[in-house]
Amino acid sequence: MAVVLPNILYSAETWTVYRRHIRMLDRFHLKCLRKILHIRWSDRVRNTESYLMRRQLRWCGHVTRMTEERAAKRIFYSELEEGKRKHGGQLLRYKDVLKRHMKQCDINPSLWEQQAARRPEWRALVNSSVKGFENRRLLELDARRDELKARPPAAISYNYVNGVLSCPQCVRVFKNKIGYISHMRAHQRQNRS
Repeated sequence: MAVVLPNILYSAETWTVYRRHIRMLDRFHLKCLRKILHIRWSDRVRNTESYLMRRQLRWCGHVTRMTEERAAKRIFYSELEEGKRKHGGQLLRYKDVLKRHMKQCDINPSLWEQQAARRPEWRALVNSSVKGFENRRLLELDARRDELKARPPAAISYNYVNGVLSCPQCVRVFKNKIGYISHMRAHQRQNRS
């Protein structure tokens, strides 16, 4: 928290963050934590997305409280005078990502500037909102994990003859179970038709 994350996320407040960036940062962060602290995959570790959210929301509050002549504020509120956005899937703008973060944190995008004008209240709102987002995320993960655990196990009987996995219908030999399973499903599809 003191050295690695600040260096990796240097100026993350100004990034336009895509889902793939968050996944890459999460993978790296968890890999480092697992190596350093011997953390298992099932342990609860804070998500990098909530860390980025907190930093970006706090930064935006800081920018709105700046004076009008500051470059960061002028850039933040500027619009392009010429040019168009390309056809098809649009690249996200910083404002799009910020709006997504606000919606995920239950902050009203139309009222955030008034709330950010008061620094202590804005920090408290951001911290509580990001904490709420993280709690909802963990509950969704638990629900998904419970749903996976509640599924009945696949009813597959493996056919081993003399220690070799083989198909009972065509006597084909398999080196691994996944090949056997897909082969048996192919037989089932053929029998249905």
